Amino acid sequence: MSNNSPLDPQRSRGRQQHPAEAPEIQRLLAEAVRNHEAGLLQEAKQQYLQVLALHEGHAGSLHGLALIAHQAGDFEIAVRLLQNAIAASPNDAAYHFSLAGALQAQRKPEQSLAAYRRTLALQPDLAAAHNNIAGLLQSLGKLEEAKTHYERAVALKPDYAAAYCNLGVVLQNLGDLTQSIACHEKALLLRPDLAEAHNNLGLVLRQQGKLEEAKSHYERAVTLRPNYAEAFNNLGVLLRQLGNLDDSAACFEELLVLRPNSAEAFDNLGNTLRDLGRLDESIASHQRALKLKPDLAKAHNNLGYTLRKQGKLAESRQSFNRALDLDPQSVDIRWNLCLLDLLEGNYAAGWSGYEVRYDRKENRPRSFPQPIWRGEPLNGARILLHAEQGLGDSIQFLRYVPMVHAAGGKVILNVPSPLARLAANVSGVDTLTVEDEIPPAFDRHCPLMSLPLAFNTTLDSIPSQVPYLTVPEDALRAAKNLKGPTQKRRIGLVWSGNPKCTEDQVRSMTLSCFQPLLDLGGLHFFSLQLGPAAAQLAAIQKPITDLRPAIKDLADTAALMTHLDLIITVDTSMAHLAGALAKPTWVLLPSAPDWRWLMDREDSPWYPTVRLFRQPTFGDWTSVIARVRHELTTSWAL
Repeated sequence: MSNNSPLDPQRSRGRQQHPAEAPEIQRLLAEAVRNHEAGLLQEAKQQYLQVLALHEGHAGSLHGLALIAHQAGDFEIAVRLLQNAIAASPNDAAYHFSLAGALQAQRKPEQSLAAYRRTLALQPDLAAAHNNIAGLLQSLGKLEEAKTHYERAVALKPDYAAAYCNLGVVLQNLGDLTQSIACHEKALLLRPDLAEAHNNLGLVLRQQGKLEEAKSHYERAVTLRPNYAEAFNNLGVLLRQLGNLDDSAACFEELLVLRPNSAEAFDNLGNTLRDLGRLDESIASHQRALKLKPDLAKAHNNLGYTLRKQGKLAESRQSFNRALDLDPQSVDIRWNLCLLDLLEGNYAAGWSGYEVRYDRKENRPRSFPQPIWRGEPLNGARILLHAEQGLGDSIQFLRYVPMVHAAGGKVILNVPSPLARLAANVSGVDTLTVEDEIPPAFDRHCPLMSLPLAFNTTLDSIPSQVPYLTVPEDALRAAKNLKGPTQKRRIGLVWSGNPKCTEDQVRSMTLSCFQPLLDLGGLHFFSLQLGPAAAQLAAIQKPITDLRPAIKDLADTAALMTHLDLIITVDTSMAHLAGALAKPTWVLLPSAPDWRWLMDREDSPWYPTVRLFRQPTFGDWTSVIARVRHELTTSWAL
């Protein structure tokens, strides 16, 4: 926040004149003010004292001495001197203004607020007082009142860039991002070199998802103010979000030069190092943060996250639990703990904890006024089952639809359009709707991923019967003329997931990683890869049949899979689709995978026809491909 300082030596001139000594007082006071403005505080202090020697209780000199005390950090002395100045001249708004600033520095917000209000009662048109009282109100969470005062400040002083900047922050906090941007842009029009406005505008643009624009403003902020630690931190966080991990790490390292004891900087650096796969360094960075600030809950949480990636689940849980002790209301910590429960197969705690996603910004299911179903008898009630998160998530939990029907529900199923043709054939569906369509009237609802909780699913009670998806006849007819050699085993490949997924850089690989498989005899490979990663096919010399032209939705993909002997895929929706169709499927996993694949097993209790090939250590796809090659050579090659 940009505050207008209460320390203005011009206000120390005072209004009193002792009849016999007025000329000498005026001369000394004028010299004191000049020295004060020039930063010659000792000289100014002596001259203020000389005035007081000539005129005991001179309010202007008491004010000047108070300002010097404030500048020196002696806030208690400053308050005492200002109270004496006010006693001598109770209707001088400047003295109340300075008292408010000193009380605010003492962290006495209510007393400071009263002093600001008295200032404005005496001088309602003092723009700086409106700006500063707004800042205090903002810190107290009184945003609407703060907004009113900031608006008054800029109305009184239309070139008040700092107040426009502050108003922009309040508007952002109130959710009015459009007007927030307008205020920051106005501040920059008035003062293009106002680094704080660039930083704050970057924050709003990032919230709007305009990441590149936000980046340019953060960069401008640190260029204008090379020691601007907050802007360096914001830039580092954004660069990580953009996937510019090396630049992000460099940004945090530069921040640590500015603030070598910043626990937050070490914590953020640890997050970037984790994304870079430098897990040991990440852990060291989080631990350094906790050495500096042992009660930093988010650092315990982030440390737990990195430990989970290393497969150190007991240590990870210890860190998450410590984080939760420090911040019991944290949604992120509770989310990480529930994912750890699910990864360990502790489904009783995991499914219950998974409901915390209703409180998250990401992965939040849709809400409806009708009650959510928790497993009670339905007795013919109409129940809306609605998809959430990714396509793979929807596919995995469609297995529960027949169970809801068997529990007495008339099922209205709502799914994304790419899944609609497949989902239409799921047993137990009475009505199918596509996302964004208004469903017919219903009595209960349940997100697909809350169905395991409703049925109290344990590892032993997973409904694992496959196939539970049926390929539509029209899709089968379209796929029956699949091109490719018939005398070889046909293997489908998927090497990359949705790049927008948070963990995609961990679960995905490049097609070049599969090179050791492509020259095996007796095999022909078909690419089921969609999205940007499919462009990698152009760089591969070996013959791979690209199936993209034949795929319009998941029903087309499923139909093509019926003509393949084996699917080899990373952790994407294709793994779930193949498993739900009961196709032989090999899923290639990172060392600490998504929770649904559990730990330390080669099979999946969710999909009986799936085999799991896990990295032995973080990032080691080479070993995974070597094992897949061995299995193909011994079991599949002709």
